[in-house]
Order: sequence, then C-alpha cells, then structure tokens
Amino acid sequence: MDDRMGVGQIMTKNVVTTTEVSTLLEAALRMRENHVSGLPVVDANGHLTGVVSEVDLVRGLHAAAGVMSPRGILDLLLESAPERGPTLMEVCQHRLRNGRVGDVMTRRPTTVEADTTIHEAARLMHLNKISRLPVVDDKGQVIGIVTRMDILAAVAGAPSTPRGALQPAPQAAKVRKPGAGKGVGHETGKAPLLASEQRVYGDL
Repeated sequence: MDDRMGVGQIMTKNVVTTTEVSTLLEAALRMRENHVSGLPVVDANGHLTGVVSEVDLVRGLHAAAGVMSPRGILDLLLESAPERGPTLMEVCQHRLRNGRVGDVMTRRPTTVEADTTIHEAARLMHLNKISRLPVVDDKGQVIGIVTRMDILAAVAGAPSTPRGALQPAPQAAKVRKPGAGKGVGHETGKAPLLASEQRVYGDL
C-alpha cells in the first residue's frame, strides 16, 4: 500500500445519513436496512453536525429505562413481566419512537478530508477510540465515510465491501404497515433488533 494513499480512494461515497430531528427508531431502521453500525448526522444543506452509532442508541435506551450497565439487554428481558406495570421494554419502545437523534448523537465528531492519508486516519481512529470517520470537503459537507474495515482492507490489499444504500436521510421515515417486510413500523409498537450484543458493544 502506498503510504501517501488518501482516504478518498477507499471511502464509501454517497453515504447513508440521518438528521438531528429523526427519531431513534428511524435511525435504527436505517442502520439495520443498510447494514451499517453508524450514521453521519447532517443538516438540510448536507453539513455534518454529528455522528450517531448503535452504541449511542443503546445507551440512550438504557438511560431512559434507568439501566446503564452492559447487562442492560438481559435486564430488559428479565424485567419485562406484565405484572410489573410499564416494563423496561415498553419504556425503551417509547424512547425509540419519541427520542431524537440529536439527543444521543456525538457532536463535533472527528473528521478527515479526502486527501488525508490512510495512516493518519488510522491514527485518529486509534487515538479517539472510534470506528469510523466522516470525510468532509472544505465547506464541511459530507462526501464520504471511512471505517476501520476499509483501512484494514487497504492494508491487506483487498477490496473493501460496499455498504449502505446511496440516498440522503429522509426527513421522516415511511411508516410500515403491519406485516409488511421485515422492518417494524410505528403501528406495531415493537422495537427493531439493532444487532447482536457483541456488535453493539464492540461498535464494529
């Protein structure tokens, strides 16, 4: 690998994004449907305002339910008994439907430009303990995203795997009808499965 290679050569372009006013449910569905574990958050002009990950969503749900430990998923299952009144699961479902991305996202995220070297991008990920870096232009607009897997693939000389759909974030997610598709809509009141617990807490 050429040490001067920039992230613009390996990044994913036309990134799947979300907005601060999107609900947590909408963000979770976009992650699941596009097979990604994090989304850049942009404003109406495409300028980056933050980043939200599966970990951010889960932490937001844990905080709403009063469960903050990594055992939270198990706690949700154990405490979801009808005789207890509103269950932790119900509290989390309400939070998913009504909470906003802006409440849980990371603001002022670390970013890179297309000509930032892969070595520098890897250093920033390691330094900040993050898994992805939004790539922005000189106006602060998102033009791509680079992940740890992209960098590992470049170092190994293997092509990176394309991820995500190529469309901007919607202002409001479409409501699914009961029984339609694999996703879960607002009518059902059921929270979507985000990912395996290992992926959620490892933020892969």
